[in-house]
Amino acid sequence: MKLSDTQLIILSSAAQREDGLATLPEKLKGGAAKKVVTKLLEQGLLKEVRVKRGEPHFRLDDNDHPIGLKLTRSGQSAIRVEEGENAEEAPTQKGSKRAEKAPPQARKAKAGSDAGPREGSKKALVLSLLSRPRGATIDDLLSATGWLPHTTRAALTGLRKEGYEFAKSKNADGETVYRTEKAPKVSAKDAG
Repeated sequence: MKLSDTQLIILSSAAQREDGLATLPEKLKGGAAKKVVTKLLEQGLLKEVRVKRGEPHFRLDDNDHPIGLKLTRSGQSAIRVEEGENAEEAPTQKGSKRAEKAPPQARKAKAGSDAGPREGSKKALVLSLLSRPRGATIDDLLSATGWLPHTTRAALTGLRKEGYEFAKSKNADGETVYRTEKAPKVSAKDAG
């Protein structure tokens, strides 16, 4: 499915939050906001959930309770973020700290299960830029992929969740430069 830049920003904002709640861009208001959100809800990329006051919300229900937009597993897949960490989490009980996340071993096992990105994909392009000796800035990645900053940062987060490690440094212009430190381990079975 083809997503607009605005839809990608909304999904990326949710992917970057531990609670998976989406925030809308400040300039997106009224009928335009409703149209974009309705499409994401219809596609199953977001779902409406009741949220606490002070948490990001999209509208108020009939009883003036805030209703937020939570990223679903389909939404995570649409922006290629590792599934299972913040979408479809069991709701927390009153007084409890937070729902438990999948253990790190489970996330790493899934991450090492494929042989790497598909050749010619934007993910492969991003990894090739990051593996250069000089690395890549966010602007380098934006230019190469055509993505927006939010989407690019979400892609970096997704790669970290897959087991890639990055080193950050500053270049002569004071920009942050990212370099791949370590690729996830691939078993002999997957490599051969």
